[in-house]
Amino acid sequence: MPLRSPKWPFTPAAVQYSPDEWGGVYALWRGETLLYIGSAPDANRASIKADLVAHLKGERGACTQEATHYGWELAQNPKERERELLREYVERHKSYPRCNHS
Repeated sequence: MPLRSPKWPFTPAAVQYSPDEWGGVYALWRGETLLYIGSAPDANRASIKADLVAHLKGERGACTQEATHYGWELAQNPKERERELLREYVERHKSYPRCNHS
């Protein structure tokens, strides 16, 4: 099942309203092109908001800084939901989102 989220502008002001206390998955787009699928918490950050801020600052590489929009979804098992979304993407496109390679 695709990510259940609207697309929000990938700006510092919009990211401030992202979940700061819950885990889940998130996606980054450039226009209509999906660039990246990730999950939080991860080894270094505890929330979706913290991960998104890291992407905005370039701490996760230049590829995701190209994003124009983002979306998120709360999940009880974020890593499993991330793997599910990546499997769906690969089945449809025969490759990973471009920034998941970096």
